[in-house]
Amino acid sequence: MGAQSEGIRGSEMDAAMLASSGFKLYVSVREPNGLPVTENATVKLSCPLNNVNVSGPTKDTAQTEFAHIPAGDCFVEVSAPGYKTSRERAVITQATASIPQYLYVYLHSTSETANSARTPISTGVLKEIDKGTEAMHKNRADEARKHFLKAAQSAPQNPDVQYLLGQLESSQNNTDAARSRYEQAIALSPAHEHALLALGELQLHSQNAGNAAATLEKAVQANTMSYRAHFYLAAAYVQQRKFADAKSHAQRAIELSGDKLPMGHALLGEILAAEGDQAAARREFDLVLHNYPNDPAVAVAKGGIDELGKPASPADKDYAVKVIAAEASKESMAAGAADPMGPWGPADVDSSKPGVASDVSCSAEDIVKHTGEASTEQIENFEKFMASEHIDHEEIDRHGNPGHIRSHDFSYLAFIDHDKSGQVFLQESRDGGTGLNSFPTSLATVGLMGMGSSIFHPGFAKALDFTCEGLGQWRGKPAWLMYFRQKPNQRSYLRLWQTQTKSVEVPLKGRVWVAATTYQVLHVETDLREPMKELELTRDHLSIDYGPVPFQNGKIELWLPWYADMYLELHHRRYHHRHSLSNYALFAVDTNNTIGKPKGAEEPEVPPQTP
Repeated sequence: MGAQSEGIRGSEMDAAMLASSGFKLYVSVREPNGLPVTENATVKLSCPLNNVNVSGPTKDTAQTEFAHIPAGDCFVEVSAPGYKTSRERAVITQATASIPQYLYVYLHSTSETANSARTPISTGVLKEIDKGTEAMHKNRADEARKHFLKAAQSAPQNPDVQYLLGQLESSQNNTDAARSRYEQAIALSPAHEHALLALGELQLHSQNAGNAAATLEKAVQANTMSYRAHFYLAAAYVQQRKFADAKSHAQRAIELSGDKLPMGHALLGEILAAEGDQAAARREFDLVLHNYPNDPAVAVAKGGIDELGKPASPADKDYAVKVIAAEASKESMAAGAADPMGPWGPADVDSSKPGVASDVSCSAEDIVKHTGEASTEQIENFEKFMASEHIDHEEIDRHGNPGHIRSHDFSYLAFIDHDKSGQVFLQESRDGGTGLNSFPTSLATVGLMGMGSSIFHPGFAKALDFTCEGLGQWRGKPAWLMYFRQKPNQRSYLRLWQTQTKSVEVPLKGRVWVAATTYQVLHVETDLREPMKELELTRDHLSIDYGPVPFQNGKIELWLPWYADMYLELHHRRYHHRHSLSNYALFAVDTNNTIGKPKGAEEPEVPPQTP
C-alpha cells in the first residue's frame, strides 16, 4: 500500500518536503489484547517541528503506511467506528529510508469503562485496605467490613476492594454475598486473577463444575504460572469427566508447586485410575503415603488404593473431588490463603510472563538504545523536583499475616548530577538530608527515583542481558516487555545493600514495560537473580509504577514515579514497604512549575539499608 496512492493526504508543500527525506513508517492499530482491529481505522500523523500533517486509512492488516517521514517528535491520532479515538505522542527514531519503523496504537471500545484499566489507588484508599486486611487477619469482621466499605465508597471502580469484601464474606461463610463481590471484581477487571480463582473455587465446592471450569480457565489465562488455578481447574474437569484435560492441569499444578502439593498427587492418582492406568495411579497414591504421611491427602490416597482393582466405577462416582478441593484449601495452599490477596508477596518475574501479541517481533538492542536515549533526554529536561513522600512499613509473619503499619512522611527532593564523563544521574534527599534516621524502621530504601532510567543507562545496561518478550500493554497502552538478567561474574550496581560494616552488590533480574510509541518507562519489576546467602536475603521484589506528570502549561510532561512496593525476606523475616509520592513541584532549567498529582504512576525502588 503505497503512501500517496492509498489516500495519504497533506499539502503540496508537505508532499515535497516528505519526498526529499525520511523513511517509511507503519502504524499498526490493535485492540488491548494485541489483536489487530477489524474495523477500518483512520490514522492521522502530525509532526509539528517538521511540518508534517498526513493521514490515511488502515487496510486488512489494520496497518497504515506512511512514506518519507523524518525523525522527531510526532503525534498519532487513530479513530475507528465503535472505538474511542486514541491520540498518542510518538518518537520517530529511525533516519534512513531503508529501515522502516513500526508504531503500535491500542484502541478501546466505546462501551469500555474502567473495567480494563486499573486506576491508581490513592493513599487514603490504600490505608483503608491495609486497616481492613489487618482487622480481617485478626478475625474482627465488623471492623474489617467498615474499612473495606469506606475504601469501596472512595474507589467504586477498584476491583481489589470488591475482591477483599468477597474474601471477608467468604470467611464468614456468606457464600452468596462472597460470590456477588467476586463477580463485581471480575466485572470491573475481567482478568482479576484472585477474584477468578476465588469464584471458581466457590463454584467448584457448589458442584457447579461447568461454571467452575469456565471461570478457572480464565484464571489460568490471567496467570499461567498459578499452581492453584491449574489445580482447581483439574478438579473441575474431573467433575465433568474430562480426564485428559484434568491430567495435564494436575501435572502442571504439581510442577509449578515445586512438587509440594500432596493433594495434587492424590488428584492425579484419581485421574489416572479413572483412565484405567492403575499402575501409574498406585505410584501417585504411594508417593503421598510415603512422602507426606501426616497430610490430609493420605486419606484420599488410601481410599484410591482401596478402589484399585475393583470393577469399573459408575458414571456418577465423585472421585473424591469435593474432599480433595476442600482439604487443599486448608493445607497445602494455606500459605497462599493466609494473605487475602494471595501469597505474602507478588510472584517472581520468572514465574509469570504477561501475554504478548503473537505476530509482532522486536529487537532488544534497538529498544534498549532508544529507551536509554529517551530516559536521558527526560532527565535533562529539569534540574530538580520536589514531592511529598509517604512511606508505610509492615512486617509479615510466617503465616502471611501483616503486623502494625508504621509510617512516616518526608519532603522529597530529586536533583540532577553530571559526572566528569557527561553522564547524567539522579540524586535524592529527604527533609534536606538523607533522612535515613527518620525511616519507620532501621530498614531504609533510597535511590527510588533512578531505577527505571538506570536499567537502560549504558553504564548499567552493559552488565545486563536483555530479551524483548514482545508487544504487550500496561494500563491500556501498548508496551514492549523487556526482560533483563544480570550477567554472571559482572557487577551492575543497580542495587546495593548497605549494612553498618559493608556494602554488597545484589544481582538482579526483572521486567520493564516500555511505551511502544515514546520509549518511556511505564512499569518496572525486579527480583533477586539468586538468594544472597551472606545477607540472608532470600526475597527482594520491587514493583515500580510511573505516569505522566504535566507542566501546568501543558506543553511538557515528564514520566515520574507515583508509588512503589517492595517485598523483602531478610533473616527469615518478611517485610513490605510502600512509597507514595504526590504534590509534585517541578523546577525546570528556566522554569519553576507546580504540578498536581500524576495521572497514573508508581515509583522505582531502591537499595534498602540495613543496620
